[in-house]
Amino acid sequence: MTSATSRWSALRIFVLAAGVLGTLFWIGAVVQWWRVENSHRDGFELIGVMLAHVFFVVLVLPTLVLGVLNRWLILAACTGIAALVLASDTLWPWVPWP
Repeated sequence: MTSATSRWSALRIFVLAAGVLGTLFWIGAVVQWWRVENSHRDGFELIGVMLAHVFFVVLVLPTLVLGVLNRWLILAACTGIAALVLASDTLWPWVPWP
């Protein structure tokens, strides 16, 4: 049986926070697409929606599932970091990454 402190380790909290932030980014991408006016829709905006869904399914969903199940937290932290890096680079492309 695990103690309460080991169930809520810092790594697990980070993984769950990364999953929540990735989910918010995904929801924001879908809302942004939804707000595109009909006069500006040409079909290419769906590329962004599909990429946002791939982002969610490949990076965010495994992070959330592994964090909730408290399994493979190192792998979940790696996918969470990748999700955060991708989302931050998409939101702020002017940040000069070294």
